[in-house]
Amino acid sequence: MPFSRRSEVLDRRILGGRLYLGSTLWAGLHLGGGLLLWGLGAYLDRPGTDPRWLLLTLAGVCSAVLLRRIAPGVGLAVASLFLAADIALGPSAAVFIVYGEVLYAVGAWSRRRLAYATAAVVAAVAAAVLGILLYLLAHGVLGGLLDVIQLLGLYVLVFIAPLMTGLTVREHHLRAELERQRADQRVRMAELDRGTAVAEERGRMARELHDVIANHLSAIAVQSTAALSMRDPDPERIRQILGVVRDNSVQGLAEMRQMISVLRADDTPDLERVMPRLSEADRLVTTARQSGLDVRIEQLGTERPLPVQVDAAAYRIVQESLTNALRYAEPRRVAITVEYAAADTAGAEGDRLVLTAENPAPDRPEPDWRAELGGGAGLTGMRERVALLGGRFEAGPATDGEAGWRVRAELPLGRPGEPEATDGHRTGMGA
Repeated sequence: MPFSRRSEVLDRRILGGRLYLGSTLWAGLHLGGGLLLWGLGAYLDRPGTDPRWLLLTLAGVCSAVLLRRIAPGVGLAVASLFLAADIALGPSAAVFIVYGEVLYAVGAWSRRRLAYATAAVVAAVAAAVLGILLYLLAHGVLGGLLDVIQLLGLYVLVFIAPLMTGLTVREHHLRAELERQRADQRVRMAELDRGTAVAEERGRMARELHDVIANHLSAIAVQSTAALSMRDPDPERIRQILGVVRDNSVQGLAEMRQMISVLRADDTPDLERVMPRLSEADRLVTTARQSGLDVRIEQLGTERPLPVQVDAAAYRIVQESLTNALRYAEPRRVAITVEYAAADTAGAEGDRLVLTAENPAPDRPEPDWRAELGGGAGLTGMRERVALLGGRFEAGPATDGEAGWRVRAELPLGRPGEPEATDGHRTGMGA
């Protein structure tokens, strides 16, 4: 039987939980060994004292071993009383041996305060015993220094060694328990990390799905509304509208299939192959113009290759800005600026890509159109994308005196840094 299995069997409680099986067997083993030593005469026979009284003290100290796991302090008190009686009647070697087992139990399983208090008492008694032995040596009672060493060594072997062994076992138990707690904590942290990773992945998927669907469906909705509002059907105009609807439907389905293929991939997908790029934003502008939106796009600075994540985020920001303008701009126009800011003009922040989108706001009281613009997830997704790349994001009413809505995103082109805090009032408004 493996050692761990034997330990579980011996640690099982018996008699309604009042005793341990291992303690009972250990007490019986000590009693049997004590009876053997008593039969061999391992005791001091005092004149006028019946040696059979020593069997009573042996049984008493062995009964204290029964309490070594459930009440080691009580067991120590009981064993100490029978040890004192054994010294007065004998003493006998078996009682001292069993008393050492009780001291071990106190060191290993009692409360910390009791264990170290017992150690202090045993150390104090050791100092007193050493003083007495030296006094007896000085007055010629003992034969020599060897007798002092032998008696002191006997005290250490019977009292100090078992107690120190128990204290050492206690420390090993505490360390093992601490390691178990740390292991449980690592498991919990792993579960939390897994949950966080799942939540982040769900958020990323939600952003991607929103960006893919909202743009195309918004264009389809606008064109469908225009077709339904026509009083006199114009075959050429209807054909043009249906062409825009078809193009957006096909393109939306293609992007959806691309995303689904990535999600279904068994191995790690090639993200660079499936992520959109800012250079592909021309088709977004074309679709928006076909839907009746006046789009003006301007590029500033020297164009340079963009990191994959920045490239995809810039594409989505342009896409969402066009979608918002298509849905809410009055009159229907939007101005987009793409600026490649070099390090010498951006200060210590390094090269950055700055995207700005401005469109007129609805011609109505500010609280009404702000409430209308503040219900969706578009700006939330843009803000999260920029924050993950360590950039800055602002969205809100234009501050140049004109009635309009302005979105500005700064994306670092070097190594992403820590996300910066943004103005909660301005960035908290969705589109």
